[in-house]
Formats: sequence, C-alpha cells, structure tokens
Amino acid sequence: MTTAEAPVAARKRPGIPAGLLRYVLLRISASIVVMLVVSFVVFLFVHAAPGGPEYAIAGKLATEEQLANIRQIYGFDRPLLDQYWTYLGQLLQGELGESVIQRRPVAALLGEAAAVTVPLLVFTWVIALVAGVAIGVVTAHRAGSRVDRFALGMTTLAASTPAFVLGTVVAWFFGIELGWFPALGIGDGGLDTVAHLVLPATTMAIAVLAITTRISRVRIGQILAEDQALFARARGLGRWWTLRNVVLRNAGVQLITLSGTIVVSLFTGLILVERVFNLPGIGSLMVEAIHDQDMPVIQGVTLCAASLVVVVNLVVDLLCMLVDPRLRLRLESAR
Repeated sequence: MTTAEAPVAARKRPGIPAGLLRYVLLRISASIVVMLVVSFVVFLFVHAAPGGPEYAIAGKLATEEQLANIRQIYGFDRPLLDQYWTYLGQLLQGELGESVIQRRPVAALLGEAAAVTVPLLVFTWVIALVAGVAIGVVTAHRAGSRVDRFALGMTTLAASTPAFVLGTVVAWFFGIELGWFPALGIGDGGLDTVAHLVLPATTMAIAVLAITTRISRVRIGQILAEDQALFARARGLGRWWTLRNVVLRNAGVQLITLSGTIVVSLFTGLILVERVFNLPGIGSLMVEAIHDQDMPVIQGVTLCAASLVVVVNLVVDLLCMLVDPRLRLRLESAR
C-alpha cells in the first residue's frame, strides 16, 4: 500500500456511527440524572418522617438529650443540601449507612439478602420468558382456536390471582401434599437451593405469564402475517424452520423488551412471595425494616430497587439498538 492510499484506507475503517454514539451517551447521561434524582428523593424520605429523621432513628420515646446527640452524630443540624452532598459522597463510596436495629452496615445486609433474591429473580425470569414465548408461539399459530382461548384464559386467571394466595396454594399442593419440592426456606446451597427456589420462582413466573404470553402472541402473529414468513412457508421450508429463522430473528427487539418488562414486573410480587416461602431476601428485609422503622435499611432497599429498574431500562434500550439495524439507521437518518 502506498502512502497516498493509506489515508483512504484509514477513512474506510468501520467505526461507531455518530448518531449511535450520541444516543448511547445521551441514554447513559439521562440514567445518571435519574439516579441523582432518585437518590435525592430517597434522602428526603427520611427527613419527611414525623418529627424529623432523629425521631425515625431514636423512636418517639427518646429524650431531648438523646435527640440532640443523634442530630450531632448524624449531622442533622447542618443545612439540608450539605447533608445531601455528604450522603451522595457516601453512596459513591458504597456506604449506605448502618441499621438502627441490627447495628450492621446496610450494604452487608443488602448483600446477604441479594444472595437470595438475585438467583430467585434469574430463575423466575427464565421460567417466565421461556414459558411465555412458548405459549405465545402456540397461540399465535392457532389464533382463535380453543387452544388459543384456553391458554389466554388460564394465564389471565393465574395472573389475576393475588401472589399471596397463589403462593400459598402452590406451597401447600406441590410442597406439602405431593412433596415434590421443599416448601419453605432457602436450602444449604447448590442443588438444594435450586430445589427450594422452584416453587417461589414458579409462583412469581405465573404472576407475569399473562403479560409475556400476550406480548409474544401479538408480535409473533404479526411476523407470521408478513411476506417473508408467508413466502418461507409457501416454499415448503416448514413451520419450525420459519419459526427459528424468520419469526424469532425478527422478534429480537420485542423479546429483549419483554425480558426487561419481566424483571421490572417481578418486584410487584417479590415481597409477598418471599414472605410466603420464608426466604430471607430483599423483600423480607424490606418488610422487617418497615415494621421496625429502620430508616437506613428502608433507604438502602428503595435506592437499590430504583437503581435496578434504571439499569435494566438502560441495558434494554442499548441492546435493542445493538440487535436491530433499523433502529440504528433511523438514528442516522434523523441527524
């Protein structure tokens, strides 16, 4: 290659499109702003407690001397913005404060609870996504049939049942009557823990199955009605070949969005399911903190839950942009 050709070759090297890079930076910046707003709202949550944060920590029976001591220790006598900057600096260092009741770092309590909740969420996510897409495929292929009406009716009925009732029935029938899986607790690790998570994960998956089934059914039905799917079947390529190479490939964005929707929706029934199956997860930690009025723990759990939602939405948006070239072309054309 000559020296004259080198600059031309360098200009032809593929790079990140300017529109895509701008979108990624914009989404990351927006997520950071949202996290700052969430941290400020969570910070104000303690200060909005009746009597101030010192009463939330010491209780209503505390003496004035005890309250003054708490104000001095925690810096509640300083200006509100100064307290927030201190709080934000502690968050950036991974310090979430100390539990008033247990006298342990909130970060340590959250770590122990997350060791239970995260595997439960992952297990539930897998069940809900696989089952929802499978039912969506079957019902989309047989739209309007008895199978379609029965599947949608059963998933809607199951999703309409309160998580507490559904969990109790599942634990009693499969855990006590049939004895297939352990009904309570987290187990001793390994396969024993997996066995203990089957029933609570199934209960939570059933609660969101109606959402996953309907979204999958609608999108897969739309793709099956498109020309490329009709052409593939007209050529005799077979139903499963069409499903694998046409339907699922074109439904990638919807499946990614559906995955994020499942994760966010699972928080609705997390607290009740963990209480029913006696799991020491984040939901149970939140219930105990509310009962004990342990404000630092409530702050930590709320902040972590909000952070997870923000991160999930960010990852979903970026993955959708990555797998679908049409979205990237739309960004470039909008410049």
